[in-house]
Amino acid sequence: MTKSKLLCFSPGGEKLAHSGPDGVLRIWNTTSGDLEHEYQPAEHLKATTSCIKYSNKNVGSHSLIAMGTLAGTILLYSAEEAEVKATFEHSTNQAIMDVAWFGSDRLVSLARDSTVVIWDVETEKKDVIEKVCEGTAMCLFGKKTIVLGSYKIQVLMQQNSGGVKVKHGFTGHATLITKMLSIRKREKTSSDQYFVSSSVDDRFIYAWSTGNNTEGPICSFMVKDTVSNMAVSDLQDSSLTLAAVTHKGALVLFTHHLNGNVSAKAIKPVGTLQIHNATDKKKAVIPIVAAYFCNDSENSIIVVYNRASVFTFERMSIEKIVGSQVLIRAEPTTTKSISLLKTVTPEVTKEAAMVGPLHTAEKSAKVKRKRSNEDNVASLPMEERLNVLALEPSGSKETGRSPASNDFAQLLLQGLHSKDQNILRSVFDRGDMKVINRTVRRLPVQAVVPLIEQLSVAILGKGHKNANHVKWVRSVLYNHMSHLTTVPDRQELMQSFFNISAARMSTFSQVTQLHARLDLMLTHVAARQQEVKQKDTEPEALLVYRDESSDEEDLMDNVLGVSESEDNWDEMSDLTDLNGPTDEETDMEVDNHPSGSKRKINGDDLDENDIDEESSEDEEDDEDTENEVDSDEEADMNGDDSGDDVS
Repeated sequence: MTKSKLLCFSPGGEKLAHSGPDGVLRIWNTTSGDLEHEYQPAEHLKATTSCIKYSNKNVGSHSLIAMGTLAGTILLYSAEEAEVKATFEHSTNQAIMDVAWFGSDRLVSLARDSTVVIWDVETEKKDVIEKVCEGTAMCLFGKKTIVLGSYKIQVLMQQNSGGVKVKHGFTGHATLITKMLSIRKREKTSSDQYFVSSSVDDRFIYAWSTGNNTEGPICSFMVKDTVSNMAVSDLQDSSLTLAAVTHKGALVLFTHHLNGNVSAKAIKPVGTLQIHNATDKKKAVIPIVAAYFCNDSENSIIVVYNRASVFTFERMSIEKIVGSQVLIRAEPTTTKSISLLKTVTPEVTKEAAMVGPLHTAEKSAKVKRKRSNEDNVASLPMEERLNVLALEPSGSKETGRSPASNDFAQLLLQGLHSKDQNILRSVFDRGDMKVINRTVRRLPVQAVVPLIEQLSVAILGKGHKNANHVKWVRSVLYNHMSHLTTVPDRQELMQSFFNISAARMSTFSQVTQLHARLDLMLTHVAARQQEVKQKDTEPEALLVYRDESSDEEDLMDNVLGVSESEDNWDEMSDLTDLNGPTDEETDMEVDNHPSGSKRKINGDDLDENDIDEESSEDEEDDEDTENEVDSDEEADMNGDDSGDDVS
């Protein structure tokens, strides 16, 4: 879609000036539809045109066109004299956002840093107004009122002593304002001034009044699609007609009565206009790019529609645009006055070599040529020419083999030229990055913008989305970034990719959380299925034996501790008899013995001598006990012997 600031009509509507992506300024005659003049600035590559505006009145016998550039300079060009009258430097490396005229002798320019400069065209003097508020678009009233808008709108009044003063402020738009138009009055019924504004990706056009005490608009015009351009008629008997051009190429017409009162409801259109292609079976839409109100007795409007930078103009009455109107028109074509493309036929000499497509067969080394006696130019025979163009050359034994190629540059150019979706789809489905980069590098720079447009259609359109399209976009940005930076409407060209990226990133966190939950749930389901499979595959035991007694004994042991049977008690008593009493039993006997208790009580008063005497007494008692045992054993032995003798 053509940018609105790169299109402007002459004060009477007889001429239309347009600055294209190639940096060429073209001037068309709206009556005949012919291209009358072309001009390409010398520094169009580094100083790309950002906005243009016709002067309100002719200066002498010629009219001036102010051309603002991205380099911060302003050119005053005269199409009648085909020369640049003056060059103004607003600021360094600050793009000119908008220009406007105070009559024909004073020019106002607005830069990206929101500084405003008022130029005197004759003396080339400038009056710099420092940044008062941010601005991306502006319009003028009279000789001293300047209206600036970015998101909010400020009405500035130029002071006689110098500088400006903020007279009024308005709420503005939710997005960046792209265009503002002042409404000219035919009859001065009041001192109030009216203007309209539109913004980026906005479906509303707001009308404002400088005499309104509130900060809101006095009325709003609702469009069903985003607005790309607009035009307003003169205010006659407080009646206004507004034409809005949408991004889809339709013209929407509104009428409203401005009397200073605020209208709460949005104004709906009275009619829409579309233009369809007569030669296309599907009746494709030919986009409308601009409109101009002639303000004549017939209430005429000039509708401009184009295809491939070729503009066509049609004048009609406003009264015919009622309801939904569709016009069937032929495809805009170039006229005789347009000589933009020149076909150059190279001379084929003896040293020249004919290079065919990569998949064609190799030509023989010896080629028969016909010599011309006049210019000694060699040409190939018709048979050899057909062999070069044929997909299956003569003499080739292999048939049915697909052409092997390392890139698809020629096929892609053919698809872009014919807009054949089948060819483009077959190329865009390729996902090999080496092939993609090699194909994109071989494309001429003239095919970069059409390629971006077709990729935008493929990504944003309906149907199956292919991830390989993103690879193509990345390759184009990587290999042709230097060319894309020189395209004036690069932001509009890449806006669709930015919007879809922002939309995807806005839901990235929610999608990530959903992916994690689904992954966790699927993991649990897979684990359960695996357990079921293992149970099904494991063989069941034919016989299971359990020792119930052992299990009961183990259970009682765990509950009550280790249990000892009567046999164990008997064994332990026998061991006690052989080994003597344990230390614990001895202590218990000592405690029960009265002397022991006394000794224990008076244990603190005993000394070492008493302990030694007691130990010696114990030893003597032990010896006496041993002697008695020995004597008993001897007596037993003697008794046994005597018994034997008796027997």
